[in-house]
Amino acid sequence: MKVGIVIAGILPAGVKQIIYKLCNELVPSHQLFGIEVNKETETADYLEIIVNNDSPYLSDSVLRPSFLSDNVKWEEICSSMDRIIFIGDAEAKEQWEKSFVKSETMHSLYVPVSIYNNIDGSDWSLGYDTAINSMTQMILKVKDTIHSLKYEKPRLFGFSIKGTPSINMLQDISVAVDGHYLSDFNEVEEVQHLSGKIASSFTNLHTSSILVYSHANRVSMQEKLIDHLHVDWKYTEIDEALCMGTNPTTIDRILANEIAEIILLWIRNNNPTGEITVKKDGVLYQNKKMKE
Repeated sequence: MKVGIVIAGILPAGVKQIIYKLCNELVPSHQLFGIEVNKETETADYLEIIVNNDSPYLSDSVLRPSFLSDNVKWEEICSSMDRIIFIGDAEAKEQWEKSFVKSETMHSLYVPVSIYNNIDGSDWSLGYDTAINSMTQMILKVKDTIHSLKYEKPRLFGFSIKGTPSINMLQDISVAVDGHYLSDFNEVEEVQHLSGKIASSFTNLHTSSILVYSHANRVSMQEKLIDHLHVDWKYTEIDEALCMGTNPTTIDRILANEIAEIILLWIRNNNPTGEITVKKDGVLYQNKKMKE
């Protein structure tokens, strides 16, 4: 059996571990191919995965993320494979649903991977815990620095997260660093409530605070919140590349192994096209056609 793996869009911590486990379990009884779609040509390169590195967490990935586009002829690219494992984020899932689910000839499995935890159908996603852990550690280092410096005005330091951070991500990070977040800058009452909350958080002992927000809301945040606060305001931007993490956290390592086991069962049981969902009570396989 020929099994193709596509990493769509991003490559967060934990994905290398899945490939490592699949390689150990499937090769040499099955052929395992990495499929990489080139952005310039929209054609694919095929890499047969035979030898796996003994250090899946520290080594470079054997696969690079593929380019996502409606123009990519996925059915043609994957026609030589018996099974396709499509690993990616919310955008990748949308592409998979358009290109793979209705196919009568391709059997595919979507695997939810996102540093933002914003994939419909799943409560959690591989890469999320490593991402929020990386950001939390980064923010805490800055927080320690700004708290040790006293200014005439209270200091408010912002962290503008690029990409598509979910409300859950903003909330989780703000709770972890004892800071603030705002989900919707168009809600006047919510903005006013946050403004009062930030102002009341400053005391003689606590003269600094943290604000976490989506980079997409930076203009509204400045106009509707910051300009109305009597604070010394500084901010920094967090690019998604900084959130990937070189090593997955324990939670993501456990999740990667659980996902790999479900993938292996899907292959061995010859199950139809479906998706993996990560729920609070475990990792599940769902038959996509039965679900519809």
